[in-house]
Amino acid sequence: IAVKKYDLVVIGAGPAGLAGALQAHELGLSVVVLDDGKRPGGQIYRNLENLTDKMRSILGKNYLNGESLLGDAKHMGLDIRTEAVVWHVSSEKIVYFVHKDEVVVVEAESIMLATGALERPFPVPGWTLPGVMTAGAAQIAMKSGSAIPAGRIVLAGCGPLLYLVAGQLAQAGADVQAVLDTTPRGNYWRAIRHTKLGSTSLKQLLDGIGMIRAISAYGIRKIRQVNDIRIRGENRAEAVEYSTPRESGIIEADCILLHQGVVPNIQLYRHLGCEIKWDDSQLCFHPSIAGNWETSVPGVFAVGDNAGIMGAKAAEYSARLAALHIAENNKRIIDPKTRNSIQRKFRQLTEIRKFLDTLYRPPSQFRIPLRENTVICRCEEIAAGEITDLAAAGCVGPNQAKFFTRCGMGPCQGRNCGLTVTELFAHVTGKSPDQVGYYTMRSPIRPLPLAALARVKTNGLAADIEFS
Repeated sequence: IAVKKYDLVVIGAGPAGLAGALQAHELGLSVVVLDDGKRPGGQIYRNLENLTDKMRSILGKNYLNGESLLGDAKHMGLDIRTEAVVWHVSSEKIVYFVHKDEVVVVEAESIMLATGALERPFPVPGWTLPGVMTAGAAQIAMKSGSAIPAGRIVLAGCGPLLYLVAGQLAQAGADVQAVLDTTPRGNYWRAIRHTKLGSTSLKQLLDGIGMIRAISAYGIRKIRQVNDIRIRGENRAEAVEYSTPRESGIIEADCILLHQGVVPNIQLYRHLGCEIKWDDSQLCFHPSIAGNWETSVPGVFAVGDNAGIMGAKAAEYSARLAALHIAENNKRIIDPKTRNSIQRKFRQLTEIRKFLDTLYRPPSQFRIPLRENTVICRCEEIAAGEITDLAAAGCVGPNQAKFFTRCGMGPCQGRNCGLTVTELFAHVTGKSPDQVGYYTMRSPIRPLPLAALARVKTNGLAADIEFS
């Protein structure tokens, strides 16, 4: 297998990955972008070039912002490998990926990780029933094939995406019954302290108000301060039971969409040995990064929501800043005016972040299940009580719990349960999430065909890989 070397390998072709790759390409670096999707754009700009005019209108102007980015990538002939599943990165920055069942290997001088975010786990009773999925998954279905869920829909949780998806579904003709908002009342008062009314943040606030008004126009019920949720049903979801400080009730539904924000996808950081730390403002782990966006592993850079939740447009500018540093390391001359302009725009786009993080901070009962029989690991069907019992008995953390229970060993490799397990251990032991830690990641990071793996081993290219 021939191994080609690049100045920069970008993993992820979303807003951050594309913007960073374009900036590096403009500065004369050799760049390749790897993404497991069928087309570039990531989750944010998924399938942008192929949707109907009606669905493009429904998804809105923020979705259509991706047209210029994708157009630039195409116009400049950016080397983008789609359907490229990265499954191993060596300490020498050799990147292994599968494309059409064949293993391809590239070598990088620098690596930019732009793999975006994952929706935060939302472990409530019944969340594993058929008919329950995330709000983000419903939006992906709209973007991928103009598909909307059939039957009565209820959305539950907190965060801007919850209202955005509710409005988009209603506009597309879906039967949206209600939005159960879990935002505590106190969050509003705490968030006001962080309100900054610059022109950019003011526009962002008005956009948020517009989302809420949009669902009111469709007559969708809004139930606020929801502090308990149970999904009821025998073989599939049939209803949502909820309570607030003032009332409780049951809403019949065929589809329940859950969402309580997004968190950085840290799997590759753990795989590469990058230092991660707990961010209490966003209640998640993210990589420790220097001012130049470099992680604790030299030559590995973190950008976009992968580095810390910041939003799609800010993600682009973070990646452009990282690309400037990478170019400087490759002896390129950077115009100070360009850097200052990008930094200024990044600051403007992120000044609202503290407000949003405070307002939409998910309540503990929806992150740390109070009921022992609530499933937290969907792949291996492990309940919260099994983890809390282990923690109380002296189990040292998520990795030892993995050996005892297989929690985190399923196809998702801990993406859907990792945060919950860490927070359960922290809750029981009184330790901080940093002290508890997170799952160790070993190759293969993503599933790959055994035939492809056999060819790699046969060719002696994977001598450094310790397979799990």
